[in-house]
Amino acid sequence: MMDRNASGRLERGAEGAQAEWLGAMQSLAEQIQKQQQNSQEMMNTYMQLLNTPGSYLSGQAEQHQQTLQQTAQLWIEQAQQQQQSFQQMTQEIMGSYSQLFNIPLSYAKEGLRDAQSPIEGYDEMTVEEASGRLGALSTEELREVRDYEERNKNRDTILEQLDRRIRGGS
Repeated sequence: MMDRNASGRLERGAEGAQAEWLGAMQSLAEQIQKQQQNSQEMMNTYMQLLNTPGSYLSGQAEQHQQTLQQTAQLWIEQAQQQQQSFQQMTQEIMGSYSQLFNIPLSYAKEGLRDAQSPIEGYDEMTVEEASGRLGALSTEELREVRDYEERNKNRDTILEQLDRRIRGGS
């Protein structure tokens, strides 16, 4: 039987894995951005070379500059599209990854709730309803209900009733 500590460890493990994955995706996005900056710097350096007096290309510098600017603009647009695609893919992956951990965890929590109480629907019962169901339980079941009550709602009235019945049944 899983307890709250096991459930907490599952949640922390899922959150840690999710944070690690997100960190990796952020790192990749930063690398793409750095590559874009490096490409822009190379284009600027090349443009300066073309405009340098005495360069063997100085006579055709204007034509080369235009071509180079168009190429640089195309590269920048492609890099931006890649970055947007990457960010969208990262968001989709994170959503799927989050669902992967949250669905089984929610089933585990639901299973814990049902498995720990020998009385079906106990969590929705009032004090009076729960008290009325205690008479048919064995001493062991009373102990299970007491432990469950103490970990969850911790209602003094029911805990006292359970203690009396457990002492009377022992």
